[in-house]
Amino acid sequence: MTTIHIDQKDPALLTVLFPHDPDGNDLIREVPGRRWSYSRKCWLVPNSRESVVKIGQLFGKDYCRFNEAVVRLYKPDATAPEVEQATNPVWPPLSKRTVAMHRKSFRYAPPIREYDKHPVIIAMTNVLRVQQYSYKTLKNYKQALITLIRYAGAKPLDELTKADYQKYLLFLVEKKRYASSTMNVHINAWKFYQEKVLERDKAFYDIAYPRMPVKLPTVYSVVEVKALCAATNSMKYRTLFRLVYATGLRLSEVAHLRLTDLDWHRRLLTVRSGKGKKDRVVMLTDKLEAAIDLYLSRYRPTVYLFEETENAEPIANRAIQQVYSDTVRFAGIQKQGGIHSLRHSFATHLLEAGTDIRYIQELLGHSSILTTMRYTHVTANKISTIKSPLDDL
Repeated sequence: MTTIHIDQKDPALLTVLFPHDPDGNDLIREVPGRRWSYSRKCWLVPNSRESVVKIGQLFGKDYCRFNEAVVRLYKPDATAPEVEQATNPVWPPLSKRTVAMHRKSFRYAPPIREYDKHPVIIAMTNVLRVQQYSYKTLKNYKQALITLIRYAGAKPLDELTKADYQKYLLFLVEKKRYASSTMNVHINAWKFYQEKVLERDKAFYDIAYPRMPVKLPTVYSVVEVKALCAATNSMKYRTLFRLVYATGLRLSEVAHLRLTDLDWHRRLLTVRSGKGKKDRVVMLTDKLEAAIDLYLSRYRPTVYLFEETENAEPIANRAIQQVYSDTVRFAGIQKQGGIHSLRHSFATHLLEAGTDIRYIQELLGHSSILTTMRYTHVTANKISTIKSPLDDL
């Protein structure tokens, strides 16, 4: 993928970036006025319509990723879908896709499968819906019990003993090689079925949880966050990423944020039906307000703050994750992590700035202070100042 954006040092130039490729170097040499920048390790071409058209012809429009400023400079009447296509082209290109790669919309209702008609699945699904569990919980519990049904074979689940289920867990560990977090989902599904559906006592289903690894969250430095925002070509996604870093919202929360949730007078942003169906408020700062104002003047959404270009539905989580993954790669960030790392960075940077941890707990929507306290293990302002014994040698 070739990335083209206006040079930060000289607006009269365009910066052209692409992975190390001899063929790409040969192609870019056909652009008049091009030169290689040894200090920035990129190609520079004149900022003109001729250069933009020539690059599109040489590399192919499907393989070019233009910065939004370039798109609006040379095509000011571009529609929102056209801007999206130019700043975040579909990958792989539609012309290179096979028939098997074409998938139906995620909102397409799949046909009822064999195990969806199983009495155990129907009974558990009905209880989950009555008690208004989230769709994600329903999906995970359902898949966990389907795996158990396939393992048990002809034996009914209500006849399985605790010893039988222990053997099943051993099968998941040794044969399936499931991680501790996945094992917890299967155990929770089993306990829910035993307690809520079969209404049995705890003695029938009490299973110990596996030991969980203690992992530290991925946290970006301020420099890396700036690089991430600078590498984002689309104003829509740049605003989205800034909002996540500025408020600590989760992926599903920012995707379903409505225009009515913005309180400009009180300078607050309301998060509705977050994790655990809980509402909360976060701050709306000056820089974030300015970024949202500029975004609204360009895109003009109608219902949700970040909408699909074709309709007024909330932007898909997978689309955000894909753009974020590409942007991290283009920014040259080596740390592993998804968009949730911006939430981790938000909490850690607040903690390093001296913000009370109880306020951070409220902003993140944590029920327990213990969940928020894990960010105390990754604060750099204290650990980095500790003197090592090696310094005294």
